Amino acid sequence: MLGKNADFRERQLRAPLYEQLERHVKRRPHPFHVPGHKMGHSFDREGKHRFQAILELDLTEISGTDDLHQPQGVIAEAQELAAEAFGAEETRFLIGGSTVGNLALILTVCRPGDKIIVQRNCHKSVYHGIIMAKAQPVFLVPAVDLATGVAAGVRREDVERALQAHPDAKAVFLTNPTYYGMGIDLEKMAAVVHRHGIPLLIDEAHGAHFGFHPAFPLSAMQSGADAAVQSTHKMVSAMTMSSMLHVQGKRIDRERLRRYLAMLQSSSPSYVLMASLDLARRHLVTEAAEEWDRLLPQLDKLRERTGKLAWLEWPEAGASSVYATFDPLKLFLHLRAGTISGFSLQHLMEKHGIYPELSDSSHVLLAASAGTSSRDLESLARLLESLAVEVEPDEERVLEAGVVSSHYLREQAVPMDVAVDAPRETIALEQSLGRIVAEMVIPYPPGIPVLVPGERMDAQGLSMLLELRRGQTRFHGVQDDRLQTIQVLQSTSRGHTTGVGGTRL
Repeated sequence: MLGKNADFRERQLRAPLYEQLERHVKRRPHPFHVPGHKMGHSFDREGKHRFQAILELDLTEISGTDDLHQPQGVIAEAQELAAEAFGAEETRFLIGGSTVGNLALILTVCRPGDKIIVQRNCHKSVYHGIIMAKAQPVFLVPAVDLATGVAAGVRREDVERALQAHPDAKAVFLTNPTYYGMGIDLEKMAAVVHRHGIPLLIDEAHGAHFGFHPAFPLSAMQSGADAAVQSTHKMVSAMTMSSMLHVQGKRIDRERLRRYLAMLQSSSPSYVLMASLDLARRHLVTEAAEEWDRLLPQLDKLRERTGKLAWLEWPEAGASSVYATFDPLKLFLHLRAGTISGFSLQHLMEKHGIYPELSDSSHVLLAASAGTSSRDLESLARLLESLAVEVEPDEERVLEAGVVSSHYLREQAVPMDVAVDAPRETIALEQSLGRIVAEMVIPYPPGIPVLVPGERMDAQGLSMLLELRRGQTRFHGVQDDRLQTIQVLQSTSRGHTTGVGGTRL
């Protein structure tokens, strides 16, 4: 974190879990324990030269390596250093991505029938947690950025209104920042939620770097949130699937949280992934700022250099924005063009060896990090400058934004946990208008459901899915990942109204 003293930095130079694994390897032990590759002695001949160094560290719970589910040694110390670095009272390593943390938090705060106030444009894991907990979601429609047409965060006044209308809600669960890097004023949001005596839970998957450089927004922990889940692998240097869960204050039942983490996490967690969390924390505290000092001016030059292109717009937070902060590491290209789509631009980029994070009809998102090189940025700038694209009138962007906002206003005809187990049938997507959806339709990335089980398909939702399908979007949560067909509740169940399926404000 910013402004820490010399003693803090001295402690943070340690990487206790990684150091213990290295000490064990140097002993040249005889591994009569799992895993079966025996520290790399038996492995695919062709792949061994790539994996050998990692396989030596791929250990299990033996003397000296501690146990993630009952940490008392080097894992406990590594988690304590992480808590200190991220400003939390307690940190838990997650070997299963932020998904595990989101599930555990929702199961911790909600019992069957409990209400939870949720941002509608949240990750699919939040919906899965609600279904597993059999909780009743109160959905908050996000504000839509008129300049780009994408959904941002929720307004404080909408959260306040929901809390007044549902005083029995057990928690507020928000996403900050969004996939696109847009954020809200979390300090003020936490004050609103805490006035009602319940916890504020934050999916901070894309904000593990927040608070570690003056150019970045404050983190959820710095802003007073009760719990935050971070994908330490997304924007900083941990390996894929490696995440952290940070907790502070007394509004979270930590013993209940530990029990659910024990149920949801593997009993054979990867020591390689846990060690990468240990090292990512150390790198974040001791080395990353210098790398960002190099990178951030280059990102500014990229935006300045390509900002003259009439067909391209770089979003930024301003007085009229619906978001309060914007992550400078997110290169969010808003295309003001009539002759190229985001899907087409992604395809063109990939032909030139540039692989973005995601695209849609009018945007391409690229995620930079401390690992982004000047060569990467130069290749991107040259490609963008080489394109000659005609520009549409500005009013088209406002119309698009209005359509985007409608994606979050669908009728929840049947509770999610009821709909997932109800009798279903498969029909052509084009025939689904008015039907109750039986599966979660998730364009991936970003992994935000546009329909959830129990919602009724409307004309705007169907039109959007047809457009995404034309753009060859990948879909998760559905039986047919090409979305030629979709599963809906059987016609005899279409009038089913048992229970309350979630409220929208």
